[in-house]
Amino acid sequence: MSQTITIQLPDTLFGQLKRAAELFRQPTETLIAQSLAHSLPPLLEEIPFQYQPDVFPLLQMTDAELQSEMSRTFPSERWVEYEALLARKKTGALTSAEEELLATLRREADVLTFRRGYAAVLLKRRGYRLPTLQEL
Repeated sequence: MSQTITIQLPDTLFGQLKRAAELFRQPTETLIAQSLAHSLPPLLEEIPFQYQPDVFPLLQMTDAELQSEMSRTFPSERWVEYEALLARKKTGALTSAEEELLATLRREADVLTFRRGYAAVLLKRRGYRLPTLQEL
């Protein structure tokens, strides 16, 4: 299903769209729909519900803030603690305090992962080139 909308475009922008559509041998409407699809930020609904409040503020961030967010890392001492608790959980039972700490650390890691990923997607949508895995 599709919807029809009417918008006013400056002549120069419409001329660019028309020329690009001719070059791509596509209807102007198709090019506009594709351009919109690629320029809209991904919906927060694609992020698990429990992490949406942590990710939502990124939509308001500047490019510099998003770049900073994308470069954040999990603190090494917290990571060591997280891995140690995971290893202990595999070999035996954790105390309730350790289970709680493991859940907290897992959530922190998940939030960081979702925020970094969403920051990268937003920067890509804003025209930035993202580093490859080899460049990281």
